[in-house]
Amino acid sequence: MRYLSVILIGLAAIGCNRTNDQTSRFHEDGRAKPSVAIATMLDTTSFDVPWSLSEELTAGVMNLIKKNGQIYVHTQEESPFTENPFGTDLSWMKREFNSEEFVAFLELVEHEFIPTQSSQEAQDTSNNLIMAVRLRVIDLRPTSPKVVLQELVKESYFVPKSLIPTDYSYAVWGTQDYTTSPMHIAHTGLAKQIASRISDYVLLAKSR
Repeated sequence: MRYLSVILIGLAAIGCNRTNDQTSRFHEDGRAKPSVAIATMLDTTSFDVPWSLSEELTAGVMNLIKKNGQIYVHTQEESPFTENPFGTDLSWMKREFNSEEFVAFLELVEHEFIPTQSSQEAQDTSNNLIMAVRLRVIDLRPTSPKVVLQELVKESYFVPKSLIPTDYSYAVWGTQDYTTSPMHIAHTGLAKQIASRISDYVLLAKSR
C-alpha cells in the first residue's frame, strides 16, 4: 500500500507539472504567449572554472524570461545541431526547432579578469570582469527564417581588491557562497541584459 501511495503521488506530481507547463503557454485572458527556444549557449572562451559557464548563463537567461511571464520558454531545450547558428544558412532551424515561433542563439566570446591600470598601489590587484555574448534571435514563423536581432552584448564588472579573494574552486555555481561572489553578480547583470533584449525583440516581432 505504501508503494502504491508513492506511485500515485509521483503521477500526481507529473500531471501537475504538465498542467503548469500548459498553463504557462497562455496569458490569463487565453491569448497564447510567443514561444521561444533558448539554445544552450556556446562557449568559445578559455576561462577555466569547475562548472559550465554556458549552462549557468543559459539557465539565468531562461529563468529571467520565464519570470517576466510574457513569453513561453521550455524548461529544457536540447541543442544537438551541428550547423553554425551564426552562419548565413538559416533553413535548418525550422527543422531543428519546428515547434517554436522563435529561437535565440548565444555564444560567450569573451570572459576574463583584466587588472585595472588606474593605480600602481591600492588598486594593483583590482580587476574588471569583461564579458561579451554574441546574440542572435530568429523568427521561425515565415517560410524562410528571418533574423530579427543580431548583436554583441557586452558587460564589465569591477572587482575591487580584497584581502580574501573568492576561491572559485570552492564557491562553485549552485552553492550559497557563489551567490554572493563577484562573478555571480556580474553574470546576473549580463543575463538580465540578454533576457531583456530577447524579450523586447520577440514581443516586437510578434506584435507585427
